[in-house]
Amino acid sequence: MTQLPRTTPGNQGQPHRASFAFFCVEVFVGILLCVAFIAGVNFTLGAAFGYQRTPAVAHAAQIERHVQMNMKIVLNQPGMQKDWPAYAPNTLVVPAYSLVTVTIRNYDLGDTPLPKGSPFSTVKGIVGGVAYADGHAYTALAPEKVAHTFTVPQLNINVPMPGDTTTGKPYAEVSFTFRTGASGTYYFRCFDPCGTGAIGWQGPMVTKGYMLGTLTVQG
Repeated sequence: MTQLPRTTPGNQGQPHRASFAFFCVEVFVGILLCVAFIAGVNFTLGAAFGYQRTPAVAHAAQIERHVQMNMKIVLNQPGMQKDWPAYAPNTLVVPAYSLVTVTIRNYDLGDTPLPKGSPFSTVKGIVGGVAYADGHAYTALAPEKVAHTFTVPQLNINVPMPGDTTTGKPYAEVSFTFRTGASGTYYFRCFDPCGTGAIGWQGPMVTKGYMLGTLTVQG
């Protein structure tokens, strides 16, 4: 008669524990293979359809920088052509991927009506689509109530500025915020006919250093 092996107290349950451990290893390896497969499918589909993932850190860095700039629109300053309005300063340098808040004090008060149907009476291209004149929010001005505009055509930015103020100060103050993108050089100018000539489009309107300036985005 064949004698069956006897189980001693010291080796009871060892085959069961070994089987369970082997099962756990198999499950763990299976999970890793599934994760790797799903990641591979996502990568392949993303490459096929041209999707690109941008690290979240890059987006966070783009909105952390916030700079402020002060400008004026002046008239009849020393060294200037008589009765020619001018932006001061006329060369702006701002960082890339940042929020830029601009405050402009317009000392050239008085309205110069925009032509009928002009698109430059509407605020556009700035954060929230809202500018502030002496603290009052506005999204557009009546064409006949515009003195100047701050316009960056390549960035689709336009802010009309009133020629009147209710504060009793010798200037009207306008502020707005826009977001910069990649580095580049652009020009800003006034599109209100505040210059010389029969229709107001000559003189300071087309002369760098007056109502025509440079905006440099760098970083």
